[in-house]
Amino acid sequence: MRLFSLEFLLIALTAPALAQDMAEAPRSAPEWFLDDIEFLTRDGGRWIASNADYQSESEPMAAFVMEWKTGYANSITGRLYGLIDGEPTQDFWRFRLYWHPGKGEAVLEQFGIGGAFGIGSLWPEDDSNKLLQTFYAPGGDAAEQGHKAMNPDADTHVTTSYDVAGDEWTERRTYTWKRDKTTTEE
Repeated sequence: MRLFSLEFLLIALTAPALAQDMAEAPRSAPEWFLDDIEFLTRDGGRWIASNADYQSESEPMAAFVMEWKTGYANSITGRLYGLIDGEPTQDFWRFRLYWHPGKGEAVLEQFGIGGAFGIGSLWPEDDSNKLLQTFYAPGGDAAEQGHKAMNPDADTHVTTSYDVAGDEWTERRTYTWKRDKTTTEE
């Protein structure tokens, strides 16, 4: 019985060389992107934002938590969940943020409860990063949403979400995330 195919062995043997070639490609990750992923993952990569402005009977979370971890080759993975009475909820979203060397752009993919999926590009603009994503519901319906994120100091990350229709961005919510230097396990 053959455990590995010839194709698998060729890929495994050439992967380090391919990775090196990609790292030296003219579309390697820019400094703003590398700085951003280092900022998000530093000191355990855990961020907490109050939900007091939006908390209700139908949205009982007192706060939200984002956790980011370093991934492969200029990428990070993350998750978002809530806190109710100090206890974590299930994850609402799982994220993968990476530099796409073929497109020469930062890409964020997110996977949500019930099968929702979002994908889009991130770019720097003025003193913030902008993100434009298309979200797909399990039935195939799609909608565009945007985010702006800024880092006013070493331990603060502010995000604002937007509904997007063409060139018009309509503001929805703003959260101020504070770095939590404690670490947690999934």
